Amino acid sequence: MVSYGMNYRFYNTSAKAWAGMLAAIGSARESIYLEMYILENDTTKYDFPSELMRKAREGVRVVMILDAFGSSRLGDTLIDQLRIAGVEVLFFSYWFRRMHRKILIIDERVAFLGGVNIAHRFARWNDLQVRVSGRIVRHILRSFIRVYHECGGKNPAFLGLARPPLVKKARLWFIEHGMGGKRYVLRKHYENHINNARKTVMIVSPYLLPHHWLITCIHRAVNRGVHVTIMVPRRTDYATVDRINYYYVDLFNKLGAHCLLSDTMNHAKVMLIDGHIGTVGSQNLDALSFNWNAEAGVFFDNTKMVHDLDRIINVWADAAVSFTPTTHPPHWYDLAFALLLRILRPM
Repeated sequence: MVSYGMNYRFYNTSAKAWAGMLAAIGSARESIYLEMYILENDTTKYDFPSELMRKAREGVRVVMILDAFGSSRLGDTLIDQLRIAGVEVLFFSYWFRRMHRKILIIDERVAFLGGVNIAHRFARWNDLQVRVSGRIVRHILRSFIRVYHECGGKNPAFLGLARPPLVKKARLWFIEHGMGGKRYVLRKHYENHINNARKTVMIVSPYLLPHHWLITCIHRAVNRGVHVTIMVPRRTDYATVDRINYYYVDLFNKLGAHCLLSDTMNHAKVMLIDGHIGTVGSQNLDALSFNWNAEAGVFFDNTKMVHDLDRIINVWADAAVSFTPTTHPPHWYDLAFALLLRILRPM
């Protein structure tokens, strides 16, 4: 994790993030680097492939890295069209390991990252993407290049960009997880900040499938008198995950956490500690993100940035309802799904 100076802007829905990303792509003069877990060609109003092909034909260097599993619906025909237009398309392909990051870098000066994928089925979702500029982009670029080389990329233009930048005091830090042996970065980050929380912990996640260590951290925080709030969607895009979410929400409720259910699908991955330190990234609270996947995000203690994040979370929380076992009674098969997950987790 490396700290840098920063400028930023939050986007709190998929559609707003897409609009901001496409505007940045349209303004690109030299290079566009896109790293995406899910990219599909069905967002008519937000046509990323066509815009990337247009910029490549203009002479802008366009590199696209996609996860082979997450973006499997893109189709060979469109991939061929992208390559003919001059877009360099690479795939991250492993059996159990996903490239779960969502990164866009424009002219090596501006970057977007967070939880936002690109497909029509996500258009109405709440989510969180952040646009940053400043020295942090240099480190995000170096991270992109590491993934590029792991996927077989050989463009010599990237060779000189791999040198580490100078680290200066600042209020924004980049989190790189699952690349270059950095397997436990996310666990250390969450453990350190939750264990040091004094007043509040706020967690927003679409999928709540936590390790025992995370459950223990939250339980200890509650026992210290920390007010812990966990917000998940009432319904996600996976019915099975809904039942597992309910199982763990019920568990955290019994441990003393305040749990909220949002009516709108919320795909954001957020943690806010003591109203002072914020985290935004691509990581879910599950074994895949913490053990296997390549993930990326930022954390920060800039007062204005934290205030803006807190305001977004409060809007979501005001529209959510509190979980109680009476209003949302657990079912026996919630436990069955959770136990099955524990068995399959090592795989």
